[in-house]
Amino acid sequence: IYSVAGQVFPPEGYFREMYEIVRQHGGVCIADEVQVGFGRVGKEFWGFQLNGADVVPDIVTMGKPAGNGHPIGIVVTTEEIAKAFENGIEYFNTFGGNPVSCTIGLEVLKVIQE
Repeated sequence: IYSVAGQVFPPEGYFREMYEIVRQHGGVCIADEVQVGFGRVGKEFWGFQLNGADVVPDIVTMGKPAGNGHPIGIVVTTEEIAKAFENGIEYFNTFGGNPVSCTIGLEVLKVIQE
C-alpha cells in the first residue's frame, strides 16, 4: 500500500514473488509500516497484509502512529534475525527504550486494541 500520491502500484502477486526471490538469494524482506501500520489502511492492521496472508516480511518498521504524536520508532523481526545480533557487541542508542516513550507506545497499543 502506498501512503503518498505518485507511486507506481505493482501488479497483483508482485510482493509474493519478490519475497520469494529475495529469500532465495539470502536476503531479508522489510515492510515499512511507518505511515500505514496500526490499522490505518482500514480492513487490515498492517499494510503488508493487503498483499495476502502468505506475504510476511522478515522485518517490520513502525513509527508515527505508535506514539500518537510522540516520536517513537519500532522494529520487529524474526527470532532468527534477532539472534544474529547476539555477537557480543552491545547496541547503544541515546533514547532507545526510554521509559516515557515505552509507556506511551504501550498505552497507544492498549487504545487500539480496545
